[in-house]
Amino acid sequence: MIDVAVIGGGPAGSVCAARLAALGREVTLLERAHHPRFHLGESLLPHSLGVLENIGVLDEVRQRFLTKKGARFVDGADEGRSVRYAFAEAFHARWDHAFQVPRDEFDALLFRRAGQCGAELREGCQVTRVLLDRGKALGVETLGPDGAGALEARFVVDATGRDAMVARSIQPVDRIQGLDRTAIFTQVRGAWRDAGEREGDIQIVIFGEGSGVGWFWLIPFSDGRTSVGVVVSADWIRARAARTPEDLFDAAVEQAPLVRQMLSTAKRLFEPRATADFSFRVRTLRGSGWLALGDAAGFIDPLFSTGAHLAMWGALQAADAIDAALAADDLSPERFARWENELREGAELFIGAVQAFYSGQLTELLFAQPQHPFLRRAITSMLSGDVFDAGRPWAREMRTRFPARL
Repeated sequence: MIDVAVIGGGPAGSVCAARLAALGREVTLLERAHHPRFHLGESLLPHSLGVLENIGVLDEVRQRFLTKKGARFVDGADEGRSVRYAFAEAFHARWDHAFQVPRDEFDALLFRRAGQCGAELREGCQVTRVLLDRGKALGVETLGPDGAGALEARFVVDATGRDAMVARSIQPVDRIQGLDRTAIFTQVRGAWRDAGEREGDIQIVIFGEGSGVGWFWLIPFSDGRTSVGVVVSADWIRARAARTPEDLFDAAVEQAPLVRQMLSTAKRLFEPRATADFSFRVRTLRGSGWLALGDAAGFIDPLFSTGAHLAMWGALQAADAIDAALAADDLSPERFARWENELREGAELFIGAVQAFYSGQLTELLFAQPQHPFLRRAITSMLSGDVFDAGRPWAREMRTRFPARL
């Protein structure tokens, strides 16, 4: 019997496995695909850098990926209406930058790091079932190149992404109010990008009004590629005759003249694809001998690039909590209540802000002229990912102004 079986080799699973292995735990990390594999969520936040430093990959990330110093919001119908948030202006700005990371490369780096730390890596190995006895996790059943098998473990980490294997098997997941959205995305080469230290900024271009509001992301990579996607509502899609992802993407570009201009010299590297209804909340993140991490613990609209950040921060904290629980031989759900509360508080700050963006409340503050200095720094701190200290005045202000509607 091993100490911990981690299901899923994305950022959450790999960070958790790397940390646990570094602490001396016997860990097996199971990934059904083979790295490298495509994934969205390519824009990191500054407060993830402490996690990367902790597991020993920050120097390599710095060498391989494009530095991101800020985020720029632009009105797609009015090029003169734009605002840039530089991470250096945040409260408590330990990190003034992050990175733009093609996820095939980044996820592979984290996965291999878990192995370097001592975790056993299994790729092409699908977990078909988590073994539960009266709610207590005992291990996993697997299907790999050598056929079916079982792996006994004292603790199981569900990092299966939106599949949310354990949580969905216990209770249905909940949709998040106001976030019924679809993302349509591609990658291009030759798109416009800013210059100098702003070259790595994420560009967020807003278009439409009311329930038809949507937004584009443009995320530049160091090799000249750019990730481009648009997030639109179900109502926006229903109002159009277009049915294929490519048609819908083109329709959105036509509605945002600035994006059309940014992409005027770009060549698509693959046809646009779509992923729908992706924002959800998991009712329980912990049980006897198991917990859920990353997207398996819920997913928020990608507006503020929160997915990888919540995944990695939650995974690092979870690893320390699991190590302490194993040492105490107490794997009860209560042992992880504080971890869950802190993770949910951070996630809910983001949820409230995203909902306020779509309702228009936050959008007006983003573009306000002049901007209130405190609110500007508060927004910058949120964009930096500094959301896990609920007692900070700026965080209290954001939660008061934009409470999450769950």
